[in-house]
Amino acid sequence: MIDFAEIRQKLIAHILPLCRDLVPGGRVNGKYWIGKNPTRTDKHGGSFWVLLSGPATGAWRDEAGVRGVDEGDVVELVRYCRKLPDLKETRQECLKWLGLSDVGGQRMSPAAIAERDKQRQAQREAEEKIEAEARARNAQGAFGMWLKAEELSPATYAGSLVDRYLRSRAIDLVAGMVAQQRPLPGALRLFASHDYRTQDGELIALPCMIALMTGPDGKARAVHRTWLRPDGAGKAELPEPKLNKPRKIWPAGWQGSVIRIAKGAGQHSPEEAQKRGISTPLIVTEGIEDALACALAMPDRRVWAAGTLGNIGHVPVLPCVSTITVCADNDWGKGQAEAALDTAIAALRRHGKPVYVARSPRGKDMNDLLKGETI
Repeated sequence: MIDFAEIRQKLIAHILPLCRDLVPGGRVNGKYWIGKNPTRTDKHGGSFWVLLSGPATGAWRDEAGVRGVDEGDVVELVRYCRKLPDLKETRQECLKWLGLSDVGGQRMSPAAIAERDKQRQAQREAEEKIEAEARARNAQGAFGMWLKAEELSPATYAGSLVDRYLRSRAIDLVAGMVAQQRPLPGALRLFASHDYRTQDGELIALPCMIALMTGPDGKARAVHRTWLRPDGAGKAELPEPKLNKPRKIWPAGWQGSVIRIAKGAGQHSPEEAQKRGISTPLIVTEGIEDALACALAMPDRRVWAAGTLGNIGHVPVLPCVSTITVCADNDWGKGQAEAALDTAIAALRRHGKPVYVARSPRGKDMNDLLKGETI
């Protein structure tokens, strides 16, 4: 008889199709399956997630308050989603899903397995098509949102709210890029007023620096938003709920896209550089402010902001890239952040190009170095 240890192992080995079956209509977001709670009326996807990789694969949580009895126990996930009363029926359901009989662990007939797999494949393809169509619509919506914002030109930038905000971070693009007749980062734009929606639905209208995030093909995928104080002298102080936190980056599915901050020597876009057969060094940062600090200090380098630490490893390594320097935050003592950086560096090195890590000798990051922070 197959015991629960073996059942767990087999379920974890098929965690993605299992999630598609147990939590239909969800989507992959990094290492998570995100969807609606299948046991109740859940209007908004995102409150229920299942971990798809790592030592705790199968861990799940309902952010509305329900949590896996045994975190990491994929068997408990099956029991909960199928609303089963006890372990006996849960075991039978797991074996049924795996295509095994309850007696002796014998497999279903080849015809039954083939029919089950055919149905699962059809379901998976239908869901993937729906996901792809939704991503395309949302990406177009994000691009449309960005286009509505005010373009920052040398003639209008000085004194703008973005200028005031960046100066509060010791980033003077007027004395840097404008004075050197280098183009301002075209990805950055300004909303004089842009709604921030709190968890309870309240809308707070504030200025917003909005950045376009583009994929390896240069096409829009998402926007990154930084809400500002009304006078631009810093980031806005916003209520940040524990659950369903409003998204700074929207929409989902943006992993692998970047904010293109500077083109570097020759001012060639990645697409132009590829046509000319030119490759130049690339600097990758986590945040926009760090990227701007690097662009001011090293005008000959191409500079991109990944948006998050977890996205650094997904940055597209295009033919125009000769070497990669990751300007990492000083997250000493933060085990999870250090592990995430190690994973990102390893992922970048798999592309076969030299990868270096640079850190600020003071403060947390390159922007702190520019500001003269001492701790």
